Amino acid sequence: MAAPDEDQRFLKPFISHKSAKSLAIPLAFNEYFPDPLPNTVELLDYYGRSWTIRMKKRGETVFLTVGWENFVKDNELEDGKMMEFIYDCDRTFYVVIFGHGGVSELRVFPQAVVDVGDYATGEEEGEEEEEEEKNKSN
Repeated sequence: MAAPDEDQRFLKPFISHKSAKSLAIPLAFNEYFPDPLPNTVELLDYYGRSWTIRMKKRGETVFLTVGWENFVKDNELEDGKMMEFIYDCDRTFYVVIFGHGGVSELRVFPQAVVDVGDYATGEEEGEEEEEEEKNKSN
């Protein structure tokens, strides 16, 4: 395994007929993996979302397999999009997806609506009432 002095990277185009169900990692990248190969890695995107993906070696080629289809679907990958994989040499890949124009895709994802009334204000019960009483008497 190569020295983990810095993150290691590779680029990979998404080609649906080759990459929809699994993704082959470039052979030259094998030197950065420990021996034995980890069973799984984490893929993290810009937003902190993560996917646990199984790694499998066939011959000399390492593939991302089980879980990869979820990553493809969740990121709406299409033919021609590029992906940059940044490996921390400790079972995590940070993935940046580039659109057809070569610009990284930063999308807004649906956010859960939270009613702030469901959360405590951080004040002890009764403090608000005491404060209101003080204001009334002044």
